Amino acid sequence: MGWRDRDYARGGAFSGAHSAPRRGVGGGRSIVTTLIVINVVLFALGEFFPALGVLLSGGSTRGPFGLAHRYGVAELVAGLVMQGQVWRLVTAQYLHAGLGHIFFNMLVLHFLGRPLEAMWSARKFFTIYTVCGVSGNVFYTVLAYRGVIDPGMPAVGASGSIYGLLGVVAVLFPTATVYLYFLFPIRIRTAALIFGGISLFQIIQRGNNYGGEACHLAGLGFGVWWAMKGEAWWARTEWRLPGLSGRRRPSRTRGTSSRQGGFARRVEERRVDAETIDRILRKVYDGGIQSLSESEKRELQAATDRQRQRERDAGRVDRV
Repeated sequence: MGWRDRDYARGGAFSGAHSAPRRGVGGGRSIVTTLIVINVVLFALGEFFPALGVLLSGGSTRGPFGLAHRYGVAELVAGLVMQGQVWRLVTAQYLHAGLGHIFFNMLVLHFLGRPLEAMWSARKFFTIYTVCGVSGNVFYTVLAYRGVIDPGMPAVGASGSIYGLLGVVAVLFPTATVYLYFLFPIRIRTAALIFGGISLFQIIQRGNNYGGEACHLAGLGFGVWWAMKGEAWWARTEWRLPGLSGRRRPSRTRGTSSRQGGFARRVEERRVDAETIDRILRKVYDGGIQSLSESEKRELQAATDRQRQRERDAGRVDRV
């Protein structure tokens, strides 16, 4: 039985109240809160100062020959990205098309983001969140290049990033329960499959927002990939570039790898890791993640990474 099947691990960070998120560099505000504030402030500024809104998100402007559309400097326009304005792949994630658009995106960012930030570092969360959104915008641009989407049609929103978080959670916590439209309880893995299927159908049928759905689908796909394969890459990157995350992974006990040790040593490593994970997660269950010391967090992360790698090698990892 893997550690995710034990009573204290079922539902993971989604089983109850949020644990205290890791702080950003220097102990400042959490990255999830920072992202929400940035999105809300930019939206509010655009609403209260229409000229700024047009500058960022584009809109109709009155010129000597009447009304004309003006592209904003930050919205996603695939044709302009293909001309070299690649910053739009990132900046478009911080703009929204209406109150409902930003409200639901920020609501989901709050509920999915805080448990993930508690598991990861602030830098790691921000990196994955951003790359999920960029993946969606790159896919949008590729479809425009292929003629599927009008390259002059602008797009804005953080939905690619949000769907990416959904993909991560669907793999890491597949049995966690969410309430669809605040009414219907459903496993988050099922919700991810439903939303992914809707996005794919809209793209195929050229629905009203099929460009946005392309961003959703690509972000979701990257999130799923990350949860299945990305952790091992991140662990290798952190070891080689310790400044990237602000911490170093503890080295493995000498002789525990398959190349250096025999079967007995691998069994012993598995037993020690299982005991370590059980002990620390029992403490989290009793007192919350804030009860852990920094050394215990690092110890848990290292043991969990090794166990996940063994499960991948054995073909037993949860998959969407």
